Amino acid sequence: MLFLAVFCGFLAEYALEHKIEADREKQYAISMVEDLKLDTAFLNRIIQLRTNRLVILDSLSLLLDETENSSNLSTLYYYSAITSRFGSLQFIYNDRTIQQLKNSGSLRLIRNKIVSDSITLYYGSIRRLENVQEREERNFQDLKPYRLKIFDGRIYNKMFTNNDRIERPEGNPPLLQYTKDDLNGFIGNLVAVKASNTGYIRFSRDLLQKAINVLNTIKKEYDLK
Repeated sequence: MLFLAVFCGFLAEYALEHKIEADREKQYAISMVEDLKLDTAFLNRIIQLRTNRLVILDSLSLLLDETENSSNLSTLYYYSAITSRFGSLQFIYNDRTIQQLKNSGSLRLIRNKIVSDSITLYYGSIRRLENVQEREERNFQDLKPYRLKIFDGRIYNKMFTNNDRIERPEGNPPLLQYTKDDLNGFIGNLVAVKASNTGYIRFSRDLLQKAINVLNTIKKEYDLK
């Protein structure tokens, strides 16, 4: 009888621990869903803004081909100034839940293999996007020296307002006395920036689809609405 009582107590304790872990797992799943909703909204915004960025980069390339006797130097200054801010448009994912799971050693709580595999795939893909970000940053750094040889910094200084906005310069301000090599260097690095931006859009769309897949998988597997 004593053995039976101890055994029943063990079963009750095991069932309680199992329920507690199941409840914690579901809470982490709910928290992960909230993180992914924020990620998908951010990725959609980045894709839209970077698509608009391509239009500006294309316009800048066209204007650079018409620098001599151009009446559009004000626009050229404006677009070039905007591109100096492009490096800041990067995806920062919401890692609240995944960091909690890692730091507490609770990754094992995600016992559903379908869910855990999709989460692993998603966060692995984020690293791929971060690699694109690093390459893009190098492209912007390579572009900077040529920008300083072509565009007058005094004009730029007047364009950046106190509220951190960029205003189109008045009149048709002249460019600096640059060389053909300076212009070719700027255009060549601008092409690299455009390629990085296009790649970023492509990887962002892929990551967005993975985020949606993880989101739908978690909702389905944990019966969440």
